[in-house]
Amino acid sequence: MGRSSLKSLRGILATLLPAATLASSALADAEKFSVLYTFEVANPSTGASQLGSQPDTRPVLGPNHSVYGMTYIGGVNGNGVIYRFDLHSHQYTVLHTFGALDANGANEDGANPGVALTRGPDDVFYGMASFGGTYGNGTIFRITASGKFTVLHTFSALDSNLHNEDGANPLRTVVTGADGNLYGTTRLGGQNTCGPKSSGCGVAWVMTRWGSFSVLHQFQPTEGHAASLVQARDGFFYGCAVWPFAAAGSGTLYRMAPSGNHFEVLYRFTAVDGNGNNPDGANCYEPLIETRWGVFYGAAYAGGPNGNGVVFSYSLAYPGVVKTVHAFSATNAGGENSDGANPYARLSQGHDGALYSTASFGGANGSGVVYRIRLDGHFQVLHTFSSVDPTSGSNLDGVAPDFGVLLDEDGDSLIGMADYGGNGSVAGAIGNGTLYRVKVGD
Repeated sequence: MGRSSLKSLRGILATLLPAATLASSALADAEKFSVLYTFEVANPSTGASQLGSQPDTRPVLGPNHSVYGMTYIGGVNGNGVIYRFDLHSHQYTVLHTFGALDANGANEDGANPGVALTRGPDDVFYGMASFGGTYGNGTIFRITASGKFTVLHTFSALDSNLHNEDGANPLRTVVTGADGNLYGTTRLGGQNTCGPKSSGCGVAWVMTRWGSFSVLHQFQPTEGHAASLVQARDGFFYGCAVWPFAAAGSGTLYRMAPSGNHFEVLYRFTAVDGNGNNPDGANCYEPLIETRWGVFYGAAYAGGPNGNGVVFSYSLAYPGVVKTVHAFSATNAGGENSDGANPYARLSQGHDGALYSTASFGGANGSGVVYRIRLDGHFQVLHTFSSVDPTSGSNLDGVAPDFGVLLDEDGDSLIGMADYGGNGSVAGAIGNGTLYRVKVGD
């Protein structure tokens, strides 16, 4: 599922409320919530902005009290940037600007980076760009804390059947394995066909930190498109796979040996009905989290009894069983509810043992929420994002907090990004996002 379809302008505009309703929630928890940085509004025709727009990637902690992240668009070429933000001085620095695309959608370094950077040994960060590269099908790259950028792998050209050997259009996060190698997936390409549009099913791959690349698994039509990976305490990689078309199903949970020799589907989410509802959720995109040996928690973007997604758990001790820990409530015609909707993001565990994350939409203003959920299912909204001015696209704090939150180095606050909202300086445009902090300690 492409980010463009998920984050369509039409879908955002459907949640906009009159400017007179701005304020309330963001002001109410002002002592807990603060905006660290507001991203620029991109040129609506070219996607360009000087410093980057639409921070469609989860930030990651770096050295010297800083966070590192990426924007999906913006930069002078409209294809995104990699940035550093100093949490003490609040200085924002662009480390790398992705290059312009030629008529074939190709460039040297990639375009439209996806989901998150991964901090590896020696403060080197690894990431993937969904598009661009020599063949327009994306890249894997590394960047040092000081900004030295290197392409490690360029995904190959697709044939007339939209197939290749190594996959195409990676959208998830690079994982550093216990063996020191890098692991990841692509959502398209590969040797097999998924869906009525004959797109590839994607692959799982492994690569040394110096760029020696090989394919571990070619995803099959019965397994879905590859989505996320996490390495568990038993050494296996666990992940979610999805289908871009509802008729194909609601996704799977799987596990894979680091060698790729063992692959199995652990669970198949049930099909949604005509209203988009099911008991257990649909479309888990982001990595699971292992809270104790063999027990995983995750979020499904859609499905559930109200069609707005769920937080679920899966235990190896009870194979074939997914437990719904929280089902997000129904939304009204304005896209509003009490607890948020469409939890696209991964979960992060705090020092208190609770899980923290975001729901992209819903909440009292339809703009999303930050939430905390205990392992027993007790649920609390920590911040409700404010409503949006339909003319300027601006609000106080951001809209669509897609990729969850990370625990700050001080241990008592969360840092996250909102994909839209913030300052909207172009008439009729959508503001292009914020970087924010939520205090959770005393």
